[in-house]
Amino acid sequence: MRSKLVRTVVATVATTLVVLGVAPSPAQAAATEVQILGFNDFHGRLEAPSAGVGGAAQMAGMIKQLKAANDKTVVLSAGDNIGASPFISLVQKDEPTLDFLKMIGLDASSIGNHELDRGFDDLNDRVIPRGGFPYLAANVYRGSEPAPGRLEESTVLTVGDVRIGVVGAVTVETPSLVSPAGIRGLQFKDPTTEANRVAAKLKADDKVDAVVLLVHEGSETSGTDTTACTGVANPATPFGKIVTGASANINVIISAHTHVSYKCAYDVPNLGHKRLVMQTGRYGDALDQVKLTIAGGKVTAAEGAVLPIKGYPEDPAVAKLVADAKAEADIQGKVKIGEITADIKRAVAADGAEDRGNESVLGNFIADVQLEATKANNRGGAQIAFMNPGGLRADLVKRPDGSVTFADAAAVQPFANDLITRSYTGKQIKAALEQQWQPAGASRPFLHLGVSKGFSYVYDPNGPAGNRVIADRIFLDGKVIDLNGTYRVTVNSFLASGGDNFTALGDGSDSFATGDNDLTVLVDYFQAKSPVTADTVERAYTVGQPGAPVAGGGSNDGTGNGGGAGDDGPGLPITGANTATIVVAGVILLIVGIVAILSARRRRIRLTVE
Repeated sequence: MRSKLVRTVVATVATTLVVLGVAPSPAQAAATEVQILGFNDFHGRLEAPSAGVGGAAQMAGMIKQLKAANDKTVVLSAGDNIGASPFISLVQKDEPTLDFLKMIGLDASSIGNHELDRGFDDLNDRVIPRGGFPYLAANVYRGSEPAPGRLEESTVLTVGDVRIGVVGAVTVETPSLVSPAGIRGLQFKDPTTEANRVAAKLKADDKVDAVVLLVHEGSETSGTDTTACTGVANPATPFGKIVTGASANINVIISAHTHVSYKCAYDVPNLGHKRLVMQTGRYGDALDQVKLTIAGGKVTAAEGAVLPIKGYPEDPAVAKLVADAKAEADIQGKVKIGEITADIKRAVAADGAEDRGNESVLGNFIADVQLEATKANNRGGAQIAFMNPGGLRADLVKRPDGSVTFADAAAVQPFANDLITRSYTGKQIKAALEQQWQPAGASRPFLHLGVSKGFSYVYDPNGPAGNRVIADRIFLDGKVIDLNGTYRVTVNSFLASGGDNFTALGDGSDSFATGDNDLTVLVDYFQAKSPVTADTVERAYTVGQPGAPVAGGGSNDGTGNGGGAGDDGPGLPITGANTATIVVAGVILLIVGIVAILSARRRRIRLTVE
């Protein structure tokens, strides 16, 4: 009886509220927490990029755990899922990576510039069907048509009782980062304008509760503090324009392209919460985790974190996918990519062991390859390239037919380090050369940098620390470098972070990265330039060494040989051992011997006459 009375009272109150127009709506009655897991610049890193961190199998296991904790989860990427990939994925046209993305339930991705490495037709006809998830590109047009072909401007994901709109855009620099022939007829418009246009449409027409922008553009600044986030939002930068120009219809920005990590939150008028702007870094070493609280058809709160992919169990199915991909890569590694005319080797010690303390043909050759890949203005504008000897893990040994295979290239450059082009002063370049002499306690006392063609220098091995390289005998294209001048230098990402104690290379400014790695540019070089003959001319000289360059472009032996690339002067043999001094000494001894013989003969003649 009492239960019936309570129900009657509740019904009467509810009816009264409806009449008064204040009936509680279902959306107001309960909030929904949606979890967004994001990543960027995976670049086919199926295998862990470093011990215990990342890797496709662990990434899949982590996503599975986080989904189990919140079934209202979406998985998103900001592009460059494929392209500039290590050998295991590269040699199979990234198909194992696309299969992996399908297995983790990727809900949507913006395109990155590397999705277009093989051209739009390949993306449209092969990549998108194979992946099975929406590839978004609101700012890519063909004529008046946005998102041509199988591309989409946006997608709407239904999660529980809420709707999440996702917009995708890619850097406007894309035409300078891929082959023009592959994107003929496409235009890349302002990502902010196009993202705002599509976000407004998602709110008005599709009635979404939240909008996430996936943009393949990013900041060069990393971090989470106020200073870093001020840099991320700097409106003088391409990405800062996106951060500050995005409308209040956009709740979250997940970014990419620059391979750095940041998590920032900004006040935005009329948004109702701080807008998160995030990037994980690269290669699947972390996930963005965004938690959106949605109530009444809008986001009321947003929290974010960058979570390292470390310490999670591997997903068995994905682990098998990776193992199978590696087995197939081992087979395809036998495919020919080019030819060499002679061995291209690392330096060796007297006992035949690798010697990282001596100049080598291979080190200089790899520097040449990387300079070639980055010297164009739209590729970084490099003038010089340096290569660390520890990044050379095998020699290129000539077969009878001269062939070079994928596996050969991967054995030489197994780390798939990115290429970074930066501006360094002449003083910083000299400092980097001085740092070849390693600090006390280092495993090797000297690490000889490979240097690119056209760059040479003279040093005194017995000089004081920090002043062994002679300042006015560092040359670029035959001219002494200006210590106060600025030069564009390409190094790999290991050196760019100050690796092997080359802290001077960790400095510099105006970084530029195409997203290519050392392996992909080596493969491209062989495919374009074969048969390849490596330059064996020395580029580093000791004081007093014949052929060493001097100011004015001559040399200390009066031959005019400055030791620059292309000179017919002293050279490095294909073994990497330096024999120039020995040869010269032998010639001198021969001349002395001939003079002695002639003198003795004249003496005998005089004695006979007397």
